[in-house]
Amino acid sequence: MKIARMGTVFAVLACLGLAGAAAAAPAASADDEDATKANAECLGCHSEQGLQNPPRADMNLRGLANLLVSGERFSKSVHGEEACKDCHGASYSKYPHEGNSRFQIKMCPECHKTAGREKQAQFQTTLHFKNHPYNFTCTSCHDPHTLQKPKQLGSAKRVAAQDNGMCRDCHDSDYRWGKFTTKERPNLLEIHKWQPNPELHWQSVRCVDCHTPPQENGTNHALVGKDKAERDCVTCHSSSSSLRTRLYRFFAEQQQVANKGFLNGAVLTQAYVVGATRNEWVDWGTWAITAFLLFGLAVHGGLRILFHQLRQRRDR
Repeated sequence: MKIARMGTVFAVLACLGLAGAAAAAPAASADDEDATKANAECLGCHSEQGLQNPPRADMNLRGLANLLVSGERFSKSVHGEEACKDCHGASYSKYPHEGNSRFQIKMCPECHKTAGREKQAQFQTTLHFKNHPYNFTCTSCHDPHTLQKPKQLGSAKRVAAQDNGMCRDCHDSDYRWGKFTTKERPNLLEIHKWQPNPELHWQSVRCVDCHTPPQENGTNHALVGKDKAERDCVTCHSSSSSLRTRLYRFFAEQQQVANKGFLNGAVLTQAYVVGATRNEWVDWGTWAITAFLLFGLAVHGGLRILFHQLRQRRDR
């Protein structure tokens, strides 16, 4: 009898659990719909379409032109499922926006608590922060409306283009550079002239892959200058390439070529890197051929010497 009662209790709990799960799914969907609807209202003004066809007659179009967001790019970004008000605050839901609304915008560490503290501590060691402690924030480099995860981008070259764009937006622009300093902007190609074909490297490797210390998880934000940046080619161009734990770690699952004898399969699926994507079977084959050749030469030479000595003895 007790067993039957316990079975009934478990059955009821199971049904309640299923009912709870069924009820939770529509709630999540409703939240997504609410965010999409709310964001559409924001993009009704803060988009190219909103600027060209303003929904209100009393809008400051000159100011609005500097505050536009691509809805398509935002939907693909890391924050694409979030509502604008989640970061900008509820006061932005009203128009005209309140004068102090911008003070309610959340800073990144409010959501990214653990990672934010770690990255902030790392970044505070950099010249960027030491020379401009009040000018640099996360969004100075990371555009929250367009930034995508590496796996979303799908290839190392796209990741390099996105991440290097953050650096080159300032280091290749006199206008952006001038917002932070009055010093003359150095020429990137001139600084990197020690490197064979810098532009080709920048297409496949990120600036931070050489300008930050190694770190197991995530990207270290302790940016270093040219004097401390990586200059040893072997760091990348070797079987123990640091690229495995940096840019190409995002594609580590693409290891199907590793079973065919190639080293660093995740790197090879994205790029050919001299010294890092060798094929072990080819290496062994080359060594075997070389050893066989040397052995053949040794045997041939030895036999010639031996027969020469035998002929000399016979002639005597």
